[in-house]
Amino acid sequence: MSFREKHLWVAIVAGLAVWGVYGWKFLERVLARGLKQADFAADMGGLFVLGLVAVVVLETGLTALAMLTTSKAERRARDEREGLATLQASHVSLMLLIGLLVTVASVAYGVGFWGGVRPEGLARWMIPGNGLVVLANAVLGCIMLSELARWALCLTLLKRGR
Repeated sequence: MSFREKHLWVAIVAGLAVWGVYGWKFLERVLARGLKQADFAADMGGLFVLGLVAVVVLETGLTALAMLTTSKAERRARDEREGLATLQASHVSLMLLIGLLVTVASVAYGVGFWGGVRPEGLARWMIPGNGLVVLANAVLGCIMLSELARWALCLTLLKRGR
C-alpha cells in the first residue's frame, strides 16, 4: 500500500471516529430537547473545539505511524495515477458539496420564512440563537460528507488503477 493510500485511510479513520462521535453527541443533545436550553451553544462549541484537537492529534499520530511503515523513497514517489485520482475525486467532492450546501441553504431559508410568519411555532422547538448552531453543524456535516466522499473515491480510484 502506498503512502498516499495509507494517508487516505488515516483521514477516513480519524474523520469518521472524531466527527462521528461529535455528530452522535450533537444528535443526542438535539433529541433530548437541547435546542430549548441556553447552554446548548456553549456545550456544542466546547465539544467542537475538543473534536478539532482530537482530529489533529489522531491524524498526526496515525500519519507518523504510516511514515514509519513506508520507505522514504516510496513516500516521495508520486505517479500520474495519484494526481489523476485526486483530481477526479476532488471534482466529485466539490459537486457533492455544492449540492449539499444548496440543500442546507434551502432548508434554512424555509425555516427562516416559516419562523418569520409563525415565530411562535419555531419558538416551540428552539431558542433562536441555537438555530445558528444547528446551521453551523449542518455546514460542518456537508463538509465532512464531501471530504469523506473525496477520500473514499480517491482510494477507490487508486486501487482500481493498479
